[in-house]
Amino acid sequence: MTEEKISQMPESVKCISRLGVGLDSIDLVAAAKYKLPVIFQPTYAYNEVANHAAAMALALHRGIYQATTTTQDGKWIPATQIAEITSLQDSTLGVIGCGRIGQTFIKKMQPFVKDVIGFDPAVTEAIPGVTMTKNLDELLTKCKVISMHAPYMPSTHHMIGKRELALMQKGSILVNVSRGGLIDESALMEALESGHLDGAGLDVFEKEPLAEDAPIRKTKNLLLSPHIAWYSKSSGPRLVEWGLMDAVNFITKQTISNGKFAAGPF
Repeated sequence: MTEEKISQMPESVKCISRLGVGLDSIDLVAAAKYKLPVIFQPTYAYNEVANHAAAMALALHRGIYQATTTTQDGKWIPATQIAEITSLQDSTLGVIGCGRIGQTFIKKMQPFVKDVIGFDPAVTEAIPGVTMTKNLDELLTKCKVISMHAPYMPSTHHMIGKRELALMQKGSILVNVSRGGLIDESALMEALESGHLDGAGLDVFEKEPLAEDAPIRKTKNLLLSPHIAWYSKSSGPRLVEWGLMDAVNFITKQTISNGKFAAGPF
């Protein structure tokens, strides 16, 4: 939703209802300029997304991806050669982005890990059982498993690049179910191919849909899914219902009950 499209909208358009969480597809500055409120739905699938991230993290840590691919290839690899499987109970979990989804993910993972370090400049209140840091480098160096739940914006573009990946512990795991632009995919592929990272799980990519010949499809120790972390049989209808309800409520001058304003109200 570019400024050009927003500027051409008739006066009968009273708001934009974004059916989803990410706002990188909408020019919010232009929406504010033309006084067009933008409503989005940050909580419609927080459980689904957190579950997906947890499933990826646990599967990668246990070497299930590597075990599956080698067994399907006709091999029978000893456990000691599958992956660097450490004791998760002795590991520190890092969570980048500690909003609703990040905190839900933390609650699901806390029984599995020793402790949790969180990074989120926007969070000021304490999170039970989580040590918050204002230094991303500290999280990267101390955590064996890292999951990303941050919003995508200019300031978070490639917040995990070659330098940040090098800071991560050798044999660590990285999961991203938020937005593809948070990670420099070329640098991630290098870290996986070199063996510096033991594995990574991606549900989101810098360019979607992922090109059929995209090199990242063939990168080793990489668990991929096509931006489906949000989905369940109930989350899809819930998203449409909430988005429509909030749009109608706003137009009829009632309080929106599910989503939040990313721009406005004006």
